[in-house]
Order: sequence, then structure tokens, then C-alpha cells
Amino acid sequence: MNRLTLAACGLLILQPALAVEPRDPTRPPQAAGHAALPREPAPVLSAIMSFNGERSAIFNGQLVHNGALVGSYTIEAVLEDGVRFRHDGLVQELHLPRPVSTFKKPAAPSGHGAGGVQ
Repeated sequence: MNRLTLAACGLLILQPALAVEPRDPTRPPQAAGHAALPREPAPVLSAIMSFNGERSAIFNGQLVHNGALVGSYTIEAVLEDGVRFRHDGLVQELHLPRPVSTFKKPAAPSGHGAGGVQ
């Protein structure tokens, strides 16, 4: 074999090692050398309770009072329907969803007497 053939064979052998996986065009680009930081999930407020005039809340699955720390969240105040918290230097509020009121029409009279017996 001549040198050109050997060089060509060597390139064919090395080609898979040099190949770059195709890039997903729908994936946002990442800065070289920087791994994506994991995102902290959004906070979850499950309940507000009041006992002897002091409010508590279930925030991210934990019972909290004013001043409590839950991960990187600081509970500044437990409100009547939510919590005020500090996270990443911002003060935010999270409120419980308000129930949707549904009113039903009263049933039409059935024609029976007061006891339902004729």
C-alpha cells in the first residue's frame, strides 16, 4: 500500500472520533464551557391556617411562620390568603386561589304539599 492509501484509511478510522453529534435546532444555544444552572421550581402555597391569632402556612410542603426560611425563600409575612416572601432579592406575594362561587337555581315546586305528601 502506498502512503496515500494508508493516510486515507487512517482518516476513515479517525472520522467517527472526530464526528460531532448533530445539534437539535429547537434547543437554545448554551455558552461554551458553562453548564446550564438548574432552575428552582416555582413556590407552592397549599394552605393558610390561623391558631390563637397567629397565622401559619404550608409553603413548599413545609409549615412556616413569619421569618421562616424554606430553601432560598424567606417568609416575610403570612397573610390572610397568602404569603409575602423574599427570593433572589425580590419581594413577592403568593395567594391561594379563590374558590369560584356557583349558585344553583332553587328546584321548581313539585306540586306536592309541604311534606311532599298529597
